[in-house]
Amino acid sequence: MQNIINPHNIIKGLAKNGLQIGDKSILNYHIKNFNFNTFIYGYSTPFYSDIEKRRYDLDANSDELINFYKFDRDMANHVLRYILVIEKIVNTSVAYGIINYFHIKDKCLFKLDQDYIEHKIFINLKNVEPKITYIFFVRKLIKYLSSSTITKHYCLPNIHNEVFRWRNCPLDIMCLTWSFATSFSLFIALPIEAQANLLGNFELGSEHYIGFVEFLKNTLHLRNFISHNNVIYDIKIVYQSPSLIKLYESIFKKNINEIRLFQMMELIEHFAHSTTLISNTRYYLNKLKIQQKFKGKIQLYKDMNDGKTTI
Repeated sequence: MQNIINPHNIIKGLAKNGLQIGDKSILNYHIKNFNFNTFIYGYSTPFYSDIEKRRYDLDANSDELINFYKFDRDMANHVLRYILVIEKIVNTSVAYGIINYFHIKDKCLFKLDQDYIEHKIFINLKNVEPKITYIFFVRKLIKYLSSSTITKHYCLPNIHNEVFRWRNCPLDIMCLTWSFATSFSLFIALPIEAQANLLGNFELGSEHYIGFVEFLKNTLHLRNFISHNNVIYDIKIVYQSPSLIKLYESIFKKNINEIRLFQMMELIEHFAHSTTLISNTRYYLNKLKIQQKFKGKIQLYKDMNDGKTTI
């Protein structure tokens, strides 16, 4: 019985559409092991002579398509490393901010009266996300506590109440298991004074609050795209705003019209307090083994080389 998804037939179809087939065994391997819809169609755009008909340029070669795919995959993993640094800073800063602002002396949030948590802390989040319920959000705070060797030490196993059994877990330890989305929700729910402390950790003032929130929303979106193996090189930056552009321009002293992937990477590098994301990406993009006429069609390449299509 013949498989419906057949690499041999897929390769025949690519050749029929004008793609020169290089190393067939390597192409076959990538089709078998990496979703061919993403692998082929996600990275073919620069190689097309007719995008609508998916017709390849006469010089387009499958080996170059694979090289482009590998570059984007490695770049995505590199970007994710920097996002994780920002995530850890946000997680920690939010936990410290709650402890200090609400004067939780033993740092254990769930030792506070539930009404106090709901009407003093959660109410701020309710104002931002009206549909969210108190118990749903609290469950997000404790969702992964039992999976960590550090946090599960604080569990009270004989307590039936799923929240109360974590009453002895300090917030600055609990935050080790929070998702980026959970920490972000907490951040936007904090009072202005507590938010200011987190902004200060990123060397920002209150005037950049909205722009920074937009940056975090875009970072979350990019993180999720990378985690689900999506194409990154031409990703659309969803949350565009004058505040975000103002944030970028105040940091880099450059005027721009929109935030694209390159500008997001610059911001991510800046807030992760590192200096190698851009330089390494530029180096490997310039070394990428595809013909210059195809490389010149990639917007990221143009941005990385100040709008020039040749080195």
